[in-house]
Order: sequence, then C-alpha cells, then structure tokens
Amino acid sequence: MTQFPFSADVSLKTFMQDYWQKRPLFLQNVFKTSDFPVCRNEIFNLATRFDFVSRFIQELDEEEPWIQTPGPFNKNDLIERLEDTNWILLVQNTEWEIDSMHELLEHFRFIPNWRLDDVQLSFSVMDGSAGPHVDSYDVFLVQLSGEKVWQIESQPITEKRSFIQDLNIQVLESFDPDQELIVKSGDILYLPPKIPHWGFAKNQCITASIGFKIPDEATIGHSFHKMAERLQWKPELYPDIDTSQIDDPGKVSKTVLDWFQNEMRLIVEDRCYLAQVLCTGITHPQRDLDSSLFWHSPSADLIHAELIKDVILLRQSPSVIVYHELDDGVAIYAMGEEIIIGKDLKPLAQLLTGRDELNYKSLSPYLENEDAMNLIMNLFQLGALIGSDPNH
Repeated sequence: MTQFPFSADVSLKTFMQDYWQKRPLFLQNVFKTSDFPVCRNEIFNLATRFDFVSRFIQELDEEEPWIQTPGPFNKNDLIERLEDTNWILLVQNTEWEIDSMHELLEHFRFIPNWRLDDVQLSFSVMDGSAGPHVDSYDVFLVQLSGEKVWQIESQPITEKRSFIQDLNIQVLESFDPDQELIVKSGDILYLPPKIPHWGFAKNQCITASIGFKIPDEATIGHSFHKMAERLQWKPELYPDIDTSQIDDPGKVSKTVLDWFQNEMRLIVEDRCYLAQVLCTGITHPQRDLDSSLFWHSPSADLIHAELIKDVILLRQSPSVIVYHELDDGVAIYAMGEEIIIGKDLKPLAQLLTGRDELNYKSLSPYLENEDAMNLIMNLFQLGALIGSDPNH
C-alpha cells in the first residue's frame, strides 16, 4: 500500500476513506525545511514575469477591507513593502520554474493526473491574508517557512454564503470558525472543498498550496466545442419541411427537434468519441504554460544525447497528459491534443503519464523505436515534456 504523502501515521487508504473530501487533516513535523527549499527572492522574481499568474492581496481598512491587484509586479516595489503589514503575494504554477516545487508536486500524485493542478506559492508579511473564504476544490497547504494561523469551520457549507460586496476578491461576509491551528514550518494542512477557512501570517512566511482541479465551465465548454466539430451535417441530411407548419413559419417543428435529438443521442452513445471529447477537455491547460522551458522541435538524436548526459525528462504538469486505451491502439492526450500510437507502446504511455522518473534507464527500451521517439518529440513540441538537469 502506498503511504500517504509524507506521513507514516496516516496510510493512503485511511486518508481516502476518512478525510478526502470529508474533513480537514493536520499533520505536524512531517518534513524538514531543507527538503523543498524556496526563498522569497524566487517568488518575487516569478511575480515580475508576464508568463506567470500572480496576485497581490492587501487588507486595508473597514471601508475597503481587502483589495486584490493582478501582476506582474516591480520587484523593487515588493522589496520596499517588506516593512508593511497585512499583505500576501501569490504566484501560480511555480513548479514550472522551481525544481523543488516540481519535486513537491510529485509527492501528491496519488489521484489521476487530470485532477492535479499546480503548486501555488504565497509569501506573506505579518498578518498577511486573503481573508476568510471557501474553495470548491481540495487543497494541501504545505508550510515551507515561518508560521501561519488557520481558523477553520470544520463542516463544509451547504447553503449559499454571501460575500462582502464591492470587492474584487471573494471574501466571506460571515465566518464562524470552530477550530484554530498554528501551522509551523514542516507542517501540512489538508482542506476538503467547501470548508470555510482563513489563514494569516504570524511572521514573514512561505506557504505552498497544492490544488486539485475539478471539471469547470471552461473544461465542459471546451468539450462541447469539440462535440460540435463532430456535427458535419450535409444539407441532404436535414429533415423534410413539415407541411403542417407552412402557415406558421416562425415555429420550430417537432420534426426538427426529433431529428436534432436523435443526432445528439448518436453522439452521446459513441463512447469512443466521448472519451476523445473528455480527454481533450481535461488535458487542456487551465493557464498558458511557460514556452521558454520547451525544447522546440527536438530531434530524436538530441533527446537521446541529452538522456545519455543524465538529463531527465519532466512532465511539465501531470494534469495535461493522460492516455486512453482503444480497441486497436492507445490514445495519448497532451495539452488538449490527441496522439494515436500502437497497442505495443502501451507500456510507454503508462511510463510517460505515470510517476516513474523519465531518464535514460527507464526510456532506453524505446530509444531505437521510431514510433516511440516520434511520440516523445511530439510531447516536447506540445510542451507536455521538458528537459531538466538532475544536478541543477
């Protein structure tokens, strides 16, 4: 049985049965600060870049309790504000750039790839917070440095909660915590969806948030768009005009609706096509990936040579690469695109979408296989794979 990440006291089975999407879990002293090093300067650097999503949240006064400002930011401005209080800086997808955050994300790969989102890093000054709020997804809060106080309502909300009006950030109007935790460096707090919570820093601190995405409007919308592409109707396939409606030209007849319903039913009953629609939707990245990390148009020889030099291949984001078995092959879905390979390459599909390190040893059985190398090159071109020096 795979251990629950970081903890010898809570098994994965126990966590999934007793905590996952049910109740919070607080784990203390589960890792050393040196395990996943990250510093304030790295977060500030990412917050200055246009290719990273960043936010600055500050608590002001009663008239304007919280205000959120989107990045990118000027690094000197951030440094000058270090003596202030009541603000927090958040940066998404830090695993793209910071090796230790990529490694941290790998420890939470105990559910299917497509549910895993990213590592958001937050830097807080004293009393910095994002206000009391509620998330619609699961999240692990990993304290990397400093201390933070978390106030929690232990039960998920069932009714619709009101937010403070006229803010550009969702802050709960009412908040009634029944639990308070002091989270220190090395601790982890798990919060299920719909649990109201409020974290504020006791001192300058860094927190990593590992989020688990759910199918949202964008994913479903992308899937429906893909379904529409299937509707390649020809004029002769439309139903004949219902002669009973000739004197009522504005009405859509039952005949047309029956025809349209039948066309939709045929699509829904095509499970192979639905799998394609779903997999392209769930692997479509929620945010633009950092193209500066890509190996653009890498050759098979280059990949082979780099692997020999102990370069390892990284999945830039596990959530954007999955596979689905077909009757006569395997479909790899990466960044919302489909790549079909032969059934004999299923072990490679499992390796590329799995948890094992992609190094020379694990990939050596495929380095002389043209179809396998074409697949790997395609994944680089899409940005689903990137190269990384393990000694970096």
